[in-house]
Amino acid sequence: MYYDFNIPYPSNQTKEELERVEKILERIHSNQKSIIALNVSSKTGILDVKPVSPISPNLFPNMKQLTRATIEIDDHKKNYQLSSNTTSSHIDILAVRPSTVDVCKHACQNLEIDIISLDLANTKTSPNFAAAQVAVSRGIFFEICYAQSFRNASKKSAFFSSVKRLVEVTRGHNLFFSSEALRALEIRKPADLRILGALFGMTQDQIEAAVTLNYAKLLKKAETRKSTYNAAIRNPEVPINESKRKNENQVEKKNKKLKKGK
Repeated sequence: MYYDFNIPYPSNQTKEELERVEKILERIHSNQKSIIALNVSSKTGILDVKPVSPISPNLFPNMKQLTRATIEIDDHKKNYQLSSNTTSSHIDILAVRPSTVDVCKHACQNLEIDIISLDLANTKTSPNFAAAQVAVSRGIFFEICYAQSFRNASKKSAFFSSVKRLVEVTRGHNLFFSSEALRALEIRKPADLRILGALFGMTQDQIEAAVTLNYAKLLKKAETRKSTYNAAIRNPEVPINESKRKNENQVEKKNKKLKKGK
């Protein structure tokens, strides 16, 4: 099974843009069965993420297309509506891309999300060890977008340095590879990703998890988040007055039984 949870979905759905994404999917589909996520980015919040339709599903019968939302956050005090009930309907995977270290720390510790995605080539936003371990303990996954490493040769060194630090602070846990591909030629095979993992200083077990095992765990985490939220919506707390009324009725029944006993 081939996985890629970051295929950027075009903000302008022109014929040319959709054909470009279709070529990316064609390259993935030529390998084997696959699960991919069409990634919709937003700088304002989850409510602005509209449903997207699968791209040419008839051409890709062995490909499952999911919908992912990535919210670009630059202020931890701002409300990005991450708990909105829209996340339980058309969005399968919920991610954030923090712009600063402080915002990344906040995401690790507080946000109900599935993925923290970092721009590892352009910004130094990797969390410190303590924050990363909190995120790992909460089941949040960190994304390594490998296409960032070869788009700009001058940023390659910064990318590798950032990924190595991310591997260190997470101890290699809860990492996975995505392409973030803008062109079909940017797609890499699992064998290529294993080589990259070794260059990042990952162990064989960590590489195998990042290339195969962690995708299923991530999907399970996302499904749990959605079902937990839905359960909270379906089972609201009992109003105080109603609870008080029930207690009064129980007391009244007990008093009647005591009177009968006498």
